[in-house]
Amino acid sequence: MNSRTLVTGGYLMQFKQRSQLFQKQPRAFTIGAIEEINDEWVFFDDETDEAFLLEDLIDEEFEVSINEEWIPASLRNGNFLIQYPKKKKLQNGDILRIQRKLLYSFDTLLKNLSDESFYTLAYLLNTHHFSLYDCLYCHNFLSFQPENSPSDGVNFIVFDNGELVCSVYHQFRISSEEQNHRFELTKATGNRYLLTQLS
Repeated sequence: MNSRTLVTGGYLMQFKQRSQLFQKQPRAFTIGAIEEINDEWVFFDDETDEAFLLEDLIDEEFEVSINEEWIPASLRNGNFLIQYPKKKKLQNGDILRIQRKLLYSFDTLLKNLSDESFYTLAYLLNTHHFSLYDCLYCHNFLSFQPENSPSDGVNFIVFDNGELVCSVYHQFRISSEEQNHRFELTKATGNRYLLTQLS
């Protein structure tokens, strides 16, 4: 068992799949009420009070609050479908939960990380009260490296949890024999934390 497993092993056991971890992240969802205005559904964000056309926020999947439970719903061919036997249509005042989108460059980086590296980064962020969804900026140098060839470099990522800003430096060295990932989180307060994942 390497040092990464000792530090994040329990964390890894909590989430068998990445999708579970994404669902449990703080600030993973935008929640708000809807209202039909001029034959279009308008979503009012509870957090910011901003209004958006619902179709602009949703790719396909979202959830509707019914009896204090989140029920899956979807947008298919311009129609909103609710997977609940007693409610098939949206109504004024319905509360919706929509999963936030990650920055494209950060999402690409996460997809390129091994499971161990992904969980190491998530553990480091979550331990210090940051969410994967707090990412403001990501310079993904790894995506510029040729596939299937040795590469090394640093990715720069900035997060803001609404109370504090931090930057994460992700140093990587990847070859056919090994993968080394070092994540250094520096808070605006000057505190620094380091996790290394070797495989």
